[in-house]
Amino acid sequence: MSTVKKDAEKAFDEMEAVGGMSEPADRYYEPAETSDDDLLKALLSVEDTATKQEYIPRFKSYFTVKSITSDEYNKLVDRCKYPVKNKRTHQIEEKINQDKLSVLLIKEACVKPDWSNPQLLKKYNTDDPCVVINKRLLIGEITQLSSAIMDVSGFSDEIEKIKN
Repeated sequence: MSTVKKDAEKAFDEMEAVGGMSEPADRYYEPAETSDDDLLKALLSVEDTATKQEYIPRFKSYFTVKSITSDEYNKLVDRCKYPVKNKRTHQIEEKINQDKLSVLLIKEACVKPDWSNPQLLKKYNTDDPCVVINKRLLIGEITQLSSAIMDVSGFSDEIEKIKN
């Protein structure tokens, strides 16, 4: 590692220690050297699903969400597709209903609360947890939980790259 890079990291660490600044998003990290055996051990030992607690201020409570696999996500996306005719080419294209996808994502990956709880379903006079989610949560809360699910599922880095 170069002297300039070491000096910059040392200065950053000192500023961070006194609470002067947070870590910059573009900070460079040396790639970790991992042997094939270490990587295999990591793949075998890490749990298949991860969970995360997300605080929703309106309810003054934490909601627990879990990660989803790419297969589960693709099945949800397939359920949200609908055909649209392109006016320019006159071809039928598929669009994705993002609102429906967010609600289905919460239904699938929200561990706590249980949206299919009989008391919740009875209060909203339905047997569909998606109806309860739409009626009980505000759009910002739906977005917050969907983002938390995507984050715990490993999409956080990609979302940040797309935003920038």
